[in-house]
Amino acid sequence: MSTPNASPATMTATRSGSRVVVTRTDDGLIAGTEPIVSVMVDSGEVLSFTPATAAVLAAMLARAATDTIAVKILVTNSYPDATFTHVYDVTVPALRDDEYADDWCYDCLWEHTGEGPEYANTPAAYEVEILSAPEPFAHLVGLKVDSYG
Repeated sequence: MSTPNASPATMTATRSGSRVVVTRTDDGLIAGTEPIVSVMVDSGEVLSFTPATAAVLAAMLARAATDTIAVKILVTNSYPDATFTHVYDVTVPALRDDEYADDWCYDCLWEHTGEGPEYANTPAAYEVEILSAPEPFAHLVGLKVDSYG
Protein backbone atom coordinates (compact mmCIF):
# COMPACT_ATOMS: atom_id res chain seq x y z
CA MET A 1 0.00 0.00 0.00
CA SER A 2 1.41 3.40 -0.92
CA THR A 3 1.40 6.46 1.28
CA PRO A 4 -0.41 9.45 -0.24
CA ASN A 5 1.89 12.42 -0.95
CA ALA A 6 5.01 10.42 -0.05
CA SER A 7 8.29 11.47 -1.64
CA PRO A 8 9.68 9.20 -4.34
CA ALA A 9 12.47 6.89 -3.32
CA THR A 10 15.91 8.49 -3.29
CA MET A 11 17.78 5.24 -2.71
CA THR A 12 18.29 2.15 -4.81
CA ALA A 13 20.95 -0.53 -5.19
CA THR A 14 23.47 -1.56 -7.81
CA ARG A 15 23.58 -5.05 -9.28
CA SER A 16 26.18 -5.96 -6.65
CA GLY A 17 23.91 -4.75 -3.84
CA SER A 18 25.72 -1.49 -3.03
CA ARG A 19 23.36 1.26 -1.98
CA VAL A 20 23.02 4.32 -4.19
CA VAL A 21 21.57 7.43 -2.54
CA VAL A 22 20.55 10.61 -4.39
CA THR A 23 20.19 13.88 -2.48
CA ARG A 24 19.69 17.57 -3.25
CA THR A 25 21.15 20.27 -1.03
CA ASP A 26 19.47 23.68 -1.18
CA ASP A 27 20.11 24.99 2.34
CA GLY A 28 23.27 26.82 3.33
CA LEU A 29 24.01 27.93 -0.23
CA ILE A 30 25.98 31.06 -0.85
CA ALA A 31 23.89 33.66 -2.70
CA GLY A 32 24.08 33.15 -6.46
CA THR A 33 25.20 29.52 -6.30
CA GLU A 34 23.20 26.53 -7.49
CA PRO A 35 21.88 23.66 -5.39
CA ILE A 36 23.91 20.46 -5.43
CA VAL A 37 22.51 17.11 -6.54
CA SER A 38 24.70 14.30 -5.17
CA VAL A 39 24.88 10.61 -5.94
CA MET A 40 26.56 8.59 -3.18
CA VAL A 41 27.46 4.90 -3.12
CA ASP A 42 28.49 2.58 -0.29
CA SER A 43 32.14 2.76 -1.36
CA GLY A 44 32.12 6.41 -0.28
CA GLU A 45 32.32 7.83 -3.79
CA VAL A 46 30.25 10.96 -4.28
CA LEU A 47 29.32 12.48 -7.64
CA SER A 48 28.02 16.05 -7.42
CA PHE A 49 26.09 17.85 -10.15
CA THR A 50 24.27 21.10 -10.74
CA PRO A 51 20.50 20.59 -11.17
CA ALA A 52 20.84 21.17 -14.94
CA THR A 53 23.57 18.56 -15.27
CA ALA A 54 21.59 16.13 -13.08
CA ALA A 55 18.59 16.55 -15.43
CA VAL A 56 20.80 15.78 -18.43
CA LEU A 57 22.17 12.72 -16.63
CA ALA A 58 18.62 11.59 -15.79
CA ALA A 59 17.65 11.76 -19.47
CA MET A 60 20.80 9.85 -20.45
CA LEU A 61 19.97 7.14 -17.91
CA ALA A 62 16.35 6.96 -19.09
CA ARG A 63 17.45 6.54 -22.72
CA ALA A 64 20.05 3.90 -21.80
CA ALA A 65 17.49 1.96 -19.73
CA THR A 66 14.93 1.85 -22.55
CA ASP A 67 14.87 -1.20 -24.84
CA THR A 68 12.29 -0.10 -27.41
CA ILE A 69 10.41 3.07 -28.26
CA ALA A 70 7.11 3.75 -29.99
CA VAL A 71 7.39 6.37 -32.72
CA LYS A 72 4.92 7.79 -35.20
CA ILE A 73 6.41 8.13 -38.67
CA LEU A 74 5.35 9.70 -41.94
CA VAL A 75 6.44 7.67 -44.97
CA THR A 76 6.34 9.23 -48.44
CA ASN A 77 6.93 7.01 -51.46
CA SER A 78 7.18 9.00 -54.71
CA TYR A 79 7.06 7.23 -58.09
CA PRO A 80 6.96 8.81 -61.57
CA ASP A 81 3.17 8.33 -61.77
CA ALA A 82 2.06 8.51 -58.13
CA THR A 83 2.96 9.58 -54.60
CA PHE A 84 1.81 7.67 -51.54
CA THR A 85 1.93 8.86 -47.95
CA HIS A 86 1.37 6.74 -44.87
CA VAL A 87 1.45 7.42 -41.13
CA TYR A 88 2.56 4.45 -39.08
CA ASP A 89 2.90 3.81 -35.36
CA VAL A 90 5.89 1.51 -34.97
CA THR A 91 7.91 0.10 -32.10
CA VAL A 92 11.64 -0.05 -32.75
CA PRO A 93 14.86 -0.56 -30.79
CA ALA A 94 15.75 2.57 -28.83
CA LEU A 95 18.43 4.84 -30.28
CA ARG A 96 21.60 4.75 -28.18
CA ASP A 97 23.42 7.99 -27.41
CA ASP A 98 26.53 6.74 -29.22
CA GLU A 99 24.65 5.92 -32.46
CA TYR A 100 24.17 8.25 -35.40
CA ALA A 101 20.47 9.11 -35.62
CA ASP A 102 20.44 8.92 -39.44
CA ASP A 103 21.99 5.44 -39.43
CA TRP A 104 19.51 4.30 -36.76
CA CYS A 105 16.63 5.69 -38.83
CA TYR A 106 17.74 3.78 -41.93
CA ASP A 107 18.34 0.61 -39.90
CA CYS A 108 15.06 0.68 -37.95
CA LEU A 109 12.50 2.64 -39.99
CA TRP A 110 13.47 2.19 -43.63
CA GLU A 111 11.66 -1.15 -43.86
CA HIS A 112 8.35 0.76 -43.82
CA THR A 113 8.99 2.42 -47.20
CA GLY A 114 7.82 1.13 -50.57
CA GLU A 115 4.45 0.17 -51.99
CA GLY A 116 5.02 -3.51 -52.58
CA PRO A 117 5.87 -5.83 -55.48
CA GLU A 118 3.90 -3.86 -58.10
CA TYR A 119 6.40 -0.99 -57.73
CA ALA A 120 9.51 -3.14 -57.15
CA ASN A 121 11.17 -2.22 -60.47
CA THR A 122 10.01 1.41 -60.61
CA PRO A 123 12.42 4.26 -59.80
CA ALA A 124 11.31 6.08 -56.66
CA ALA A 125 12.14 8.56 -53.94
CA TYR A 126 11.49 7.42 -50.37
CA GLU A 127 11.32 9.58 -47.24
CA VAL A 128 10.75 8.77 -43.58
CA GLU A 129 10.06 11.52 -41.02
CA ILE A 130 9.60 11.00 -37.29
CA LEU A 131 6.43 12.78 -36.15
CA SER A 132 6.46 11.82 -32.47
CA ALA A 133 8.64 9.99 -29.97
CA PRO A 134 8.56 9.51 -26.18
CA GLU A 135 10.08 12.23 -23.97
CA PRO A 136 13.63 10.97 -23.54
CA PHE A 137 13.76 10.67 -27.35
CA ALA A 138 11.91 13.89 -28.25
CA HIS A 139 15.07 15.12 -30.00
CA LEU A 140 14.23 12.66 -32.81
CA VAL A 141 11.00 14.46 -33.77
CA GLY A 142 11.45 16.07 -37.17
CA LEU A 143 14.32 13.78 -38.21
CA LYS A 144 13.99 12.99 -41.93
CA VAL A 145 15.95 10.59 -44.08
CA ASP A 146 15.49 9.91 -47.75
CA SER A 147 16.82 7.76 -50.53
CA TYR A 148 16.37 7.28 -54.23
CA GLY A 149 16.35 4.08 -56.20
